[in-house]
Amino acid sequence: MLSELLFAMMINPDMEKVNLVAEAQTKPQPTVSQIKKIEKLKSPLTQVFVFQKDNRTNMYNFEEVQEYYDSLMYKVLKDFSSRKNNPKEFLKWVDLPSEQLAKRGTKSHLDEIYLQAETLKSRKDLTERPLVVLGIGGSKHTAEFLLNMNGVGNKGNVYFYSDIDPISFNNFLAEVGKPVNELNFLVVSKSGTTFETKDGFLRFEKMLFDYYKSKGLSNNEALKAAQSHFAICTDKTPNEKNLRGKIGLKNGKDNNYIKELYIHDGVGGRFSMFDDAGLFAAAYAGVSKTNVERILKSAANTSKKCLSNNLDSNPAARSAMFNLYAIQFGYKLKQQQYFGRLFEGGGENWIKQLYLESLKDFNFNATKAPDSMHYASEGFFYPANRDKYHVVMTVMSPDISPNYKKYLGAILVSYAEKVPVEMEILDVENDAIKPEAIGEYVQAKHFEIVYTGMLRRQAKAQMPEKLPEVFQSHVEVYKNKFKPNSPYELTPGQ
Repeated sequence: MLSELLFAMMINPDMEKVNLVAEAQTKPQPTVSQIKKIEKLKSPLTQVFVFQKDNRTNMYNFEEVQEYYDSLMYKVLKDFSSRKNNPKEFLKWVDLPSEQLAKRGTKSHLDEIYLQAETLKSRKDLTERPLVVLGIGGSKHTAEFLLNMNGVGNKGNVYFYSDIDPISFNNFLAEVGKPVNELNFLVVSKSGTTFETKDGFLRFEKMLFDYYKSKGLSNNEALKAAQSHFAICTDKTPNEKNLRGKIGLKNGKDNNYIKELYIHDGVGGRFSMFDDAGLFAAAYAGVSKTNVERILKSAANTSKKCLSNNLDSNPAARSAMFNLYAIQFGYKLKQQQYFGRLFEGGGENWIKQLYLESLKDFNFNATKAPDSMHYASEGFFYPANRDKYHVVMTVMSPDISPNYKKYLGAILVSYAEKVPVEMEILDVENDAIKPEAIGEYVQAKHFEIVYTGMLRRQAKAQMPEKLPEVFQSHVEVYKNKFKPNSPYELTPGQ
């Protein structure tokens, strides 16, 4: 009966259905027809929390978990709201979707991003030029994931390069299958000094310069021709050391780079899916501006929901409370599984970076299913491990296919026999994740990760001056090794 109830729950996913599932395990079981009468929430992202019968905490549904943690969660929400508008707190990602849509005169910054993408695409010979995105970490994974959720990943018009060794470089060019003069590039680096990105940038620019020199152009003409292949997304404020200071502020001035793309202050790389680089890649890949507007409007609306004290409709607060519940009651290892190809290509890396770089612990694993099901379930179901995990299943609307629904149901039932499970269900549209679901899911995850860290500290009455979830000071440990006069000093472009 439990599996039948879970299948019914996934036909019309609704947060309230988890109560009936829990009740079915301890009380006279409701019928499937009763479950179907519950009104579906009008939300593109639906959360379902399932708790197993032998729960060690005697909490059998999410409402009991929420009641247990709501006082701590209200303190977190108050603390976060007090910090949100402080420029030193690195929380500008909260309002970034709204800023990208805001009209300045007749155009929004999103309009300008699309115009710049069209300008770079128009710089071609006889055939369309694919775009190569040069960046690491959040500068790469966010755009990769955004493209895949929109159904345009792996289409051959946007590639990502982040390696530094010559073998990878040569193999990458072979994979793209085009000479360098038939490629365009997007360079993503706030300072422009990130070694991995600068190395690729200088290599490709040198190859283009040499190509145009071989065609008889002067040094100055060859340099400008090479520059015409590049869009650069970097810090908006120029100084003598950063990349903006070298390339200038306005398109069409001083050089041929497209350069009115910005990494906004207060937006860390892992929180930057809706910053200029991700939106530029989406525009170049052919995601319609209408769909991107839908994504950003949904993300902006989600920010309001995630700042609200109404915990019943705050997806980030709900997930954060579930996370703390799992951690405190012994299910410390978090297994994040994405079900479907639309979540591949950046998804696993994005969520790993968001979680590990923010929360700074390693009780986390992210995989893409079904690929991971054999090894993940073998480790998960091993008796010594069975009671250590909690699971998050991120899935598409289960009713897209009877087999998909039954497959998910079987896995959910298997997990729910022993451990708490959160299922995140995203609506689909035209063989992609629905734009509103992308906006809500991504922005809710941003808040959830920060709230989880804050909630853990609230439980210990620890309140730091700055939120460690949005800073990454320890990344500099390895970067400092590359600096001049170090035994490991590196020369980019070689």
